[in-house]
Amino acid sequence: MSVEVRPARRGDLGAILALEEATFPEETYGEIALRQFIDLFPTRFLVAESAETVAGYALGGIDDAGEGWLLSLGVSPAFQGQGIGTRLLGAVLAALDDAPVIRLTVLPGNDHAVALYEKNGFSTEALRPDYYGPGQDRLVMVRTR
Repeated sequence: MSVEVRPARRGDLGAILALEEATFPEETYGEIALRQFIDLFPTRFLVAESAETVAGYALGGIDDAGEGWLLSLGVSPAFQGQGIGTRLLGAVLAALDDAPVIRLTVLPGNDHAVALYEKNGFSTEALRPDYYGPGQDRLVMVRTR
């Protein structure tokens, strides 16, 4: 299977939204935010495409303090287990290379994602109860240069 990792385009929006809703049904960014991210982060919003199908995406940004954030990483259930998440993570980390610190949040208990991030140099910084609101706990993971 051939997979190309490339910057997201406006024409990808519907596929990215559908993928996000399938992968993160309780906490999608929504169409408006995803549309804006395409314009705001053109080199840090990436998709993995296989046979003209968006198989996954990764979104990174740099905050006002100059720290990088992996804002989202999702792979379509139909494409999981094929190394696409690893490729997307590597590509978005390369796009955030100028940041001395990169952080991300992940659901506690999402052992597969935590293992992927640890394999790529992240460690758990803190467990933040109610990070996104009541009952929305998150692990904050960090990677330094």
